[in-house]
Amino acid sequence: MTAPMTDPTTAPKTAPKTDERRSRRLWVLGLVANLVTCAGVCAGYALSSPLYGTKDEVAHVDHAYQLWHGTLISVGDPMRMPQIWGYTLPFDWTGQHPPLFYALLAPVVGPLTDAGHLLAAGMAARGLSVVITCLVVAAVMWAVRQIAPGRPEVSVVAGLVTALSPGLTRLGGVVFNDNLFVLWATLLVGQTVWLLRHGPQNRGLVLFGLYAAAALGTRLPGVVVIGVCAATLGLVWLFAGPRRGWADVARLSVAVGLAIAVNGWFYVRNFLDTGNWSGMQTDLVGKAGGPLQAREVRPVLDVATDPQIWRQLLIAPSHQEHLVIGAVLTVAPLVLGLLVGLHALAPARRNPVRVATALLMLALIVVIVAIQLRYAAGGGGAYWRYLLPLTVVTSLVTALGLAAARRLVGLVTAVWATAMFVLFAAHIAPPNPTGGDLATAPVFQTAAWVAAGVAGVACVLAVVAAAWLSFWSLSSRPVKI
Repeated sequence: MTAPMTDPTTAPKTAPKTDERRSRRLWVLGLVANLVTCAGVCAGYALSSPLYGTKDEVAHVDHAYQLWHGTLISVGDPMRMPQIWGYTLPFDWTGQHPPLFYALLAPVVGPLTDAGHLLAAGMAARGLSVVITCLVVAAVMWAVRQIAPGRPEVSVVAGLVTALSPGLTRLGGVVFNDNLFVLWATLLVGQTVWLLRHGPQNRGLVLFGLYAAAALGTRLPGVVVIGVCAATLGLVWLFAGPRRGWADVARLSVAVGLAIAVNGWFYVRNFLDTGNWSGMQTDLVGKAGGPLQAREVRPVLDVATDPQIWRQLLIAPSHQEHLVIGAVLTVAPLVLGLLVGLHALAPARRNPVRVATALLMLALIVVIVAIQLRYAAGGGGAYWRYLLPLTVVTSLVTALGLAAARRLVGLVTAVWATAMFVLFAAHIAPPNPTGGDLATAPVFQTAAWVAAGVAGVACVLAVVAAAWLSFWSLSSRPVKI
């Protein structure tokens, strides 16, 4: 078995037990505060926006409803969910997605819908999206602890960045399967770094295989994240360890192979139905009312050099309304965090774990962005939500930027979080967005403001936890990222 890749520059030094207990308690406080912040922000969106005000939400809920009744749909199948509000669709276009998300949703949507509680069914489905998004926050904090174990305050700030993410939390207030995929992608990245640090232990490989299976069971792009993570581990174990770990690579291959085998039947079904693994039916291009109704094929280079494409990819809708502020809040900490990360890779501080982790994140960025640009060039939209699988990367880099001056972590994070929270509050304020050819579903604006208020209080606690963690780590031992 390949020996663990220890990281002496980030391994915690011996410290008094009281300091360790204090640090753990502050980190747990930060975790709970971030979870409540995320729940409040997602609930603010869910309660202030009309149910089925987006077409994809209708399709996802209908998919779950049909699965509850034993039908595994294909793209183009008719809609069967009874509906009063929002958009009506000519057909369901989510059948190319594997069934894990819909299997989780079906026991929530099915019984309530059949009992005639249509509003409760839809809002309960949104509630499940809120829970999934909160799990993403916890996963990001855990993954960042693996990446920067000597900076616990960075993981708390990264969790807060995730909890206030305008893209992630907006999806957390509606019914989409994106955030469940983000959860598995985040856990895969964190587990990869854990395996880099601790070596190919059986429990780590089992968890890697489970996360891989769940990712492929949620969305096809899981194969990209699995491939990059597995390739990183395989190359490191073969060429950066004390010996060539062919046996360890073989065990990793078994874990990945089992994940593919568990989900292979569905993608074979897609191929048999449509002639491609994704399951998208090309004959739906241009079909009235469908997601592919208007497509414009462009050269990839034109798309990659189009500022409008990058604006759509990088700036979430709530920040599009306040573009300059949104761009500053998004880009400035990312740039500063990138500089901090590059400093951590200076020759004097470089080690195999850091280099492998940096290359892993770089490869994920390049591959996922390239896929999105290629998709847009083929006529698809430049959707910011397709970059959400990079949440663990963007949250980490943003947190490194906000925590660059360790004595000012609390102040800088507080200013940034306040600005983000104000933009969130402005986005959920009336008038609420409407859409559809049916009646507009009722909204719960008072409850949305209560949720926002709870999120605001929790956000303050998260900032306090991060500030105290930074203070105690500075006063007790000089650790580095």
